[in-house]
Amino acid sequence: MHRLGTGRRTSVSVSVWRALRWGALGLACACGASSSKGGAGGDGGNASGPDGSSESSSSGGSSSGGSPSSSGGSSSGGAAISDGGSTALFDGNLGSSDGALPAATCSLPLPLSNTATPTTVVGTGDAGSCTEAALDTAVQAGVVVTFDCGGAATIAITSTIAVPTNIDTVIDGGGMITLDGGGATRILSFQSGDYRGMYGGPQHTLTVQRITLQNAKATGTAMFPSASPPCSQGYEDGAGGAIWMVSGTLHVIDSRFYDNTAAATGPDVAGGAIYTEGSSDTTIEGCEFTSNSASNGGAVGSLNSDLTLVNDIFTGNQALGQGGNSTNSTCPEVDGGQRETGSGGNGGAVSIDGGDDGTLTVCGCTFSGNSGHALGGAIFRTPDGAKQTSNIDRTTFDSNSCSGTYNGMTTGGSGAMYFHNSTVVLTNSTVSNNTAPGSAGFFGDGTTLEATNTTFAGNIATTGVGGAIAATGTLTNCTFANNQAMGTNYAAFAAALFGGPWTINNTIFDANTDNDNSNNSACSPGSTANSGAHDLQWPMGGTATACVPGITFADPMLGALGNHGGTTETLVPSAAASVIQIGTNCPATDQTGATRATPCTVGAVEVP
Repeated sequence: MHRLGTGRRTSVSVSVWRALRWGALGLACACGASSSKGGAGGDGGNASGPDGSSESSSSGGSSSGGSPSSSGGSSSGGAAISDGGSTALFDGNLGSSDGALPAATCSLPLPLSNTATPTTVVGTGDAGSCTEAALDTAVQAGVVVTFDCGGAATIAITSTIAVPTNIDTVIDGGGMITLDGGGATRILSFQSGDYRGMYGGPQHTLTVQRITLQNAKATGTAMFPSASPPCSQGYEDGAGGAIWMVSGTLHVIDSRFYDNTAAATGPDVAGGAIYTEGSSDTTIEGCEFTSNSASNGGAVGSLNSDLTLVNDIFTGNQALGQGGNSTNSTCPEVDGGQRETGSGGNGGAVSIDGGDDGTLTVCGCTFSGNSGHALGGAIFRTPDGAKQTSNIDRTTFDSNSCSGTYNGMTTGGSGAMYFHNSTVVLTNSTVSNNTAPGSAGFFGDGTTLEATNTTFAGNIATTGVGGAIAATGTLTNCTFANNQAMGTNYAAFAAALFGGPWTINNTIFDANTDNDNSNNSACSPGSTANSGAHDLQWPMGGTATACVPGITFADPMLGALGNHGGTTETLVPSAAASVIQIGTNCPATDQTGATRATPCTVGAVEVP
């Protein structure tokens, strides 16, 4: 053990804006831009808009460098997350290095790394000995780095620390250390050539645990060629404000990220706190991300990487760009041969892009108060190649928003979640109080949503349709309540559900309203194509369009959204059993984890 004292270019999805009115919600995405690291280009096909129509996608052009293989790297991304594990932020709960963590929502794919016998210790027992130079020397020595600073300490970082790529490195702050970039400097960088483990072995791993990274900044240096909007503005680089990971495995455990920034404008640049590219396993668990910002992915940006998020909190992060990302043959050519339009704004908290990326897993996370200007106030994902699966469980999306203006047009869609070319499995979660011009809760473009035991409440489409959802798929034992579509001129309808066709079973639609009290206040006119059974809708409202043909119009007598057991907020019905306990083929448990009866209560919550 040593004691040390004082002494490329990437591109994301195509976003095509249309007028927010009847027949055209205003947000259709056609993906095709490709990664310069070899992500697959777009298929040139059609992308479905939230009105059920199609928008032609651009091809995106070919990428340079060939398509690297995703085989050979070890990965925990996409692994199922079960009950019973634990992690927590280290503020007053951890305080020791024994690896014991308090209980939390989802079990963990990773334990804390064992640092009982560190290779190198930064400091000699007092804060003054814990310097930037000592930390850099320790990281270059690698393996296991801990701190002895005599208590809590903040280390100012004035030059980015390059982490070795030929060894595994653990940096453990023990819940006592803050690394501060001073609003000017990226803190950590890992730059390997083993893109997604293309050389057949596991990528080397950087583990960052029990530490705070704050006030870091990644500064763009390569500006887009001068051209007027809608051609892209801003920077081609400047990603990863606190951590920039390329072609390695990244594990971030029980850590905090505050006020970190990446370049604020650019169609591809992302990750105010963390940017990961070509990683066969990026796992972030038990972490807090607050007030980070970037053009895309205010907190986390991911390109061609397997991403797992467990028990994380994302609050007040921002995607600052505008106009999304598309291609336009009239715009100047940039590195990689692409001609781009739009300047970002996707994924207020998290943006995921790329042709080779695998399964996204999100479990036990909270996304609140995050914002974007283009698509996805909380999460944005657009696989450019084969259709990909995202699994989201026991997660809350509350009070996120997405709206902006670009080149004289109103933009913004999916206040909480935007997914293109995906299958999204959403379970035991709550999507509440999110806002956007259209599709405030979930916007699925070329995407199938499979939602079970999930609550959609109080989401507002401010000028268009789809207060809660614009997509197609399957709904089982879900609850839709108090969602609104507030548009005008025939754009005020489908407060709960837009698009389709849907298969809907054991689901409640209650008090979903539009701005002009049209017959289609809860669901879109295409609801006649939906199918299912044992569903409730209220109020009836004269000739109100049934969300499912033959649906029962009855008042479920829902209570207020609140903590009624489990880890996410829910609404509990109190109507007579003859009205609500009619469900069949029900999930084994409800949104709170309670065992369901047979027949079960319709909606997300079982009533004894």
